[in-house]
Amino acid sequence: MTRPQPKQRIKVTRPTRGYEFGKTYTIVRVDNDDNTLIAADSEGQEGSWVKWDHCVLVNGEIGWSWLKGQLSAEALELLSAFENLESLRLKDEIRDHILLQLPGLKDRILHSQIQMEEEGHAVSAASSRKAPVEDEAELGL
Repeated sequence: MTRPQPKQRIKVTRPTRGYEFGKTYTIVRVDNDDNTLIAADSEGQEGSWVKWDHCVLVNGEIGWSWLKGQLSAEALELLSAFENLESLRLKDEIRDHILLQLPGLKDRILHSQIQMEEEGHAVSAASSRKAPVEDEAELGL
């Protein structure tokens, strides 16, 4: 969190003296010299001084730098394999590397394509360009 202001609403991200994890507080005072703040709960009860980086703004974005501090090294390593965190799409080079390790990949792809076409699924540009059926006899009706 950068430069919090009085009256902004926050939640603490770690158990801290005078604050309950996940509860919403309103900032009362800010000390820019040591990057701390004091916030009060809905009844006006103030907590102790707490570091800015132990807080997130309510309705604000939770940034990647904060999230990295909350996750294990293994989780961070896993997430680094993805393009972004919203759709969790594997990076192209990692996907390709995994696919190339599969035994019989070419045969699996061809077999799946034939099977899908037999089931009536259009799976390729070539299959979607087939001539339209002219009469019911071609359909077997």
